[in-house]
Amino acid sequence: MKLTFTVLLFLSICAQSYGQNDSLVHQKIYFVKPKIELTTGIGLTVASFFGFRQLDKVAHLSKEDILKLNPNDLNSFDRPIAFKNPANFASAEKNSDLFLNLSLVSPALLMLDKNIRKDWVDLLSMYMMSHAVDNALYFGAAYSIRRPRPLTYNPNLTAEEKMGDGRSNSFFSGHVSFSSTATFFLAKVYTDYHQIKGLKRIGLFTLAAIPPALVGYYRTEAGKHFKSDVITGFVSGAICGILVPEFHKRLQQKKNLSFQPIYSPQFGGVAATLAF
Repeated sequence: MKLTFTVLLFLSICAQSYGQNDSLVHQKIYFVKPKIELTTGIGLTVASFFGFRQLDKVAHLSKEDILKLNPNDLNSFDRPIAFKNPANFASAEKNSDLFLNLSLVSPALLMLDKNIRKDWVDLLSMYMMSHAVDNALYFGAAYSIRRPRPLTYNPNLTAEEKMGDGRSNSFFSGHVSFSSTATFFLAKVYTDYHQIKGLKRIGLFTLAAIPPALVGYYRTEAGKHFKSDVITGFVSGAICGILVPEFHKRLQQKKNLSFQPIYSPQFGGVAATLAF
């Protein structure tokens, strides 16, 4: 219901803007090189599929590893997540996947705007690059930081239920960062095209925060992530969803800066080039 209300409210705002902007001459907001960026974004997204599979193997915990874990060693902010009811894990994980998937397709709402959809290739390129940058940050953290998931500390689960692949990649939450990247990208692009400022802009970005917040809530209820994992993922995704379009917006004005996400199992980041 919350997500439905969010979508409907966003659509109502879009509808109000159509009558105000149909008569405006179309102008490009962003400087994008689709042939390079779309190809790169899609290529890195496909490559990330194999990265996730490898990460699960790297994040393996044995029975001996599990027996060393003590929930009392956790910080007080995150500790309560280690005691979530395992009976709710399956339904919570299902809900988190649902809100993640809805978030990922939410930028399609931009195509309802006649002015914005003229640049759909540019926007798709930027959207793929936003996720590529976010993936770079995620893999850089997940491969280098071996943080056991909350469920591995849960006293209501057996050691056999806690051990296995994908058990020590809790930091940070990929589900939340991917969701946040998508919804904040949607809000950023829409407000840029319609030059929305002030309280209305704040309101749209507040709406954009709801889906990833729900994803984060259910990831903690599923025993997959601590609260600090969720917060970090939210911030990472929001930064990527906002700054990638912002960089392209500045490129439209200066056209002398280019950047490209890079990641490997050992490192993740962004390479930037400034031409003089």
